[in-house]
Amino acid sequence: MKLLVIILNIFFFVLFYPQRNKDIDEKSFEGTIFFSQELMNDTFYYIYYVKNNFVKLEELNRCINCKIANNYLLFDLKKETITAVNPTRKMYINLVPKKYEEKKNKDFEVIKTGNYKKILGYKCYQWRVRNKTENTEITYWVTYGNFDFFVNLLKLWNRSEKHALYFLNIPDNEGYFPLLSDEKTILREQKMTLRVIDIQRKELDSTIFIIPKEYKNYQE
Repeated sequence: MKLLVIILNIFFFVLFYPQRNKDIDEKSFEGTIFFSQELMNDTFYYIYYVKNNFVKLEELNRCINCKIANNYLLFDLKKETITAVNPTRKMYINLVPKKYEEKKNKDFEVIKTGNYKKILGYKCYQWRVRNKTENTEITYWVTYGNFDFFVNLLKLWNRSEKHALYFLNIPDNEGYFPLLSDEKTILREQKMTLRVIDIQRKELDSTIFIIPKEYKNYQE
């Protein structure tokens, strides 16, 4: 009888265990992610370019249709370097990353709900992170697709911005990416939303992560 129960458990586990795309499992995300930062009275736009250990973050400010970025950041996740680039002035500066130190904060309450919905064709699951001390709750709608760069990027950049800090406090977050994150007070007052507008898996030219030779180092 016990053997029959074990066999049935294995059968139902295999039958209902969420299957991930085989091609996605074999290769980390490469492509572009266009997203907005929506504040109470303003909206800004950005683009991630991701390839292997390199990430380029273009700042488009308030221009949703702009094709040339005002500024951009280059991240080398392997060498752990950050470079700020100004294409207009043809200059760049090497930033000194602040070392990320993982801290277990008891004030964070993480709830991985079973809720899900489709965003841009991706099945996204709802993760909620609440911190009553900071009067903040952020709801993430995350999808899995070997987005290995994301957690490493957040740790390297090490910003004090809550959307980043709260995500890093979620257990087992590797490979996931939020297509939508919504920050509110505990009383549900809207504060900030990060929203992916377009996401494309495609092969990128490595040269977009290289600073042109004619650009000058601001520090020299």
